[in-house]
Amino acid sequence: MNENIKGVIAYIFGFIGGLIILFGFKDSERITRFHASQATTVSVICMVAAIIFGFIPVIKYINILITLGYIAFVVIGCIKAYNVDDYEIPVLTDLTRKIFGNIIEG
Repeated sequence: MNENIKGVIAYIFGFIGGLIILFGFKDSERITRFHASQATTVSVICMVAAIIFGFIPVIKYINILITLGYIAFVVIGCIKAYNVDDYEIPVLTDLTRKIFGNIIEG
């Protein structure tokens, strides 16, 4: 499977796709592992935020903004992964490197 297709799969299928690419395809290149780990991190953060904001009645509608932001991230991530570009989100990329640092660098 091409590296750019692996990156796109990671973004489309969220944290499950990211984990499959990270741990199921050991021969992936560094950029593919980076995209998969970033997709996993953002997916989990969005799910946790949606759950938290879903229980607070006054700000329940923030979930709409979270969902729209996540969709935009997935679309941009798919394009960048397909073009094999580094797509770094300032705060989230640092968090991703802290969580998946050893896996990304291989």
